[in-house]
Amino acid sequence: MIFSRKNKMPSWITETSQPAIKNRFFHIDLKGPKIPFEVLSSLLEQLARWGINGVLVEYEHRIPFLPLSEQFPSYDRYTESQVKFLTQKAKSLGIEWIPLVQTFGHVEYLSRLKGAENLFENPEYPSQLCPSKKTVKKYVEEIIDYICQLHPECRYIHVGQDETHQLGFCKECSKRAKRLGGKIGLYLEHAQFVWKQVLRHGKIPVLWADMIIGTGRMDLFEKINPQVILLPWDYHSTGKTSKFVIYKGFRPSKKQFFNRYTEPELISCFVSAGQFFEDLTREEIEKIGVDCDTGYPLSYAQLRMLSAMKGNLWGACGLYMSADMQFHANYVRGVLNPAGMCDCLISRNGKGIVATLWARGHSFAPINAPWTTVLYNLVQFARISYSGKTSLEDFRKCSHEIAYELDMPESYGNCWSLDDICWIISSPSRDKTTTLEKLLDILEKEKVSGCFGEGLKLCLQAEYLQSKIRSVIDEARWWFSTRDEMPMPLKHNMKKRLSETEKEIKKLKAPLQKYYLRWVGDRHSFSLWWNSLFSPDIMLSKESIKKFK
Repeated sequence: MIFSRKNKMPSWITETSQPAIKNRFFHIDLKGPKIPFEVLSSLLEQLARWGINGVLVEYEHRIPFLPLSEQFPSYDRYTESQVKFLTQKAKSLGIEWIPLVQTFGHVEYLSRLKGAENLFENPEYPSQLCPSKKTVKKYVEEIIDYICQLHPECRYIHVGQDETHQLGFCKECSKRAKRLGGKIGLYLEHAQFVWKQVLRHGKIPVLWADMIIGTGRMDLFEKINPQVILLPWDYHSTGKTSKFVIYKGFRPSKKQFFNRYTEPELISCFVSAGQFFEDLTREEIEKIGVDCDTGYPLSYAQLRMLSAMKGNLWGACGLYMSADMQFHANYVRGVLNPAGMCDCLISRNGKGIVATLWARGHSFAPINAPWTTVLYNLVQFARISYSGKTSLEDFRKCSHEIAYELDMPESYGNCWSLDDICWIISSPSRDKTTTLEKLLDILEKEKVSGCFGEGLKLCLQAEYLQSKIRSVIDEARWWFSTRDEMPMPLKHNMKKRLSETEKEIKKLKAPLQKYYLRWVGDRHSFSLWWNSLFSPDIMLSKESIKKFK
């Protein structure tokens, strides 16, 4: 197992007579690092211990075979025997396996293969399959046939179908969209074609629901097979209310922009007249709900809208999303968001929840933080979705047990808990460098180690070094207009600090890479992630300092 074996099961398993949510899935995103096979195998055991009873596996280019003339290198893919071993192991542990294969949008990875050029809606930005091409129909049929053959015992097939923003780009699709009542009509026709391919194998299609619910076309539900499971996702909401909804576009609430004659909080983006939450119809506002005290919309708007339309209610929350931190998870958002969605689902008799952990936004995007640093969020999600206990007091009571599950010390500096440390790490700080330096000293004294602990410590060291480089850039920006009058010792100090930090970065690379290859993924993914952490800032800092000569 990823963590040391324990003599007793977690309290949320032993003290709960029946899980609060029947289907509790963890999303494994393989379009980033190729997680070592042995680690994946151990991860399944860990998930079973924590009460997770399903995995949603997003294969991307890690799939053993694609129905195309060219394949990705073998070292980039899992073998069929490995997939079959993992699916059988999952079954033996009581974990349901749902494969995810893209059948509409987010097919950027295919652009790396020769012979796939004729599949895309827009060849210049190959993120989406073209629903008007016969070659696409053939590809979809064959990929569904293969994924079903590879997973004969799986009940569900997730077909993606989110964020299809290239809809209607080609001339033929543009014409068809007009005949079908708009782009969403074109979307639904292709989506239904894909669902039929899954259904003919006796399996249930699952898809992300943003293109239907997010655009506000609730009338389309009459045309959707009731067997099909739509997954509305919300990764931002962290409490009872939200300052915006994503329904018929991005719609902030007007309430947040009125001057309350207090120090302003973080506000969402302003929009044009007619595009606020309050501009929705009365019926839509009532379905989403409004908080009486603040006037803000209730959180998880799409989930609330969907719950009014159908009974088989599922939702997807975010343990880690690409907008989170570069070095580790946001331990506040990534815990409170799943907790809030669990509450929303439980109150509506929801049948399932998927906790997503994104390795990268899409195949062209940078690699996100190591997935192992998100294990704190994952075990919290496991506890919450199993027990249904989401109050602040519930979090306090289980603090020591969560640390125990992650092989982490119960207290730090004779004062703080792991929850405190994670909260501090995730909070904005005016002096990030000093905060990180003090935290690293505490973690070192407590001899933090292991899959989660060592990864967290190494990633915080990297974040600390990045903050030191950025302090040089900020200082150069501040002095720029009077750089000729800047005292020479200050100029020398900037150069010295940058040089010393560069040496520390080079020294850190070896142990962090060793950790990454053992637990997180492949060498190529590490390089993509590592280079994004420091290279741009080092370049900017050097260019800035040149102006100070």
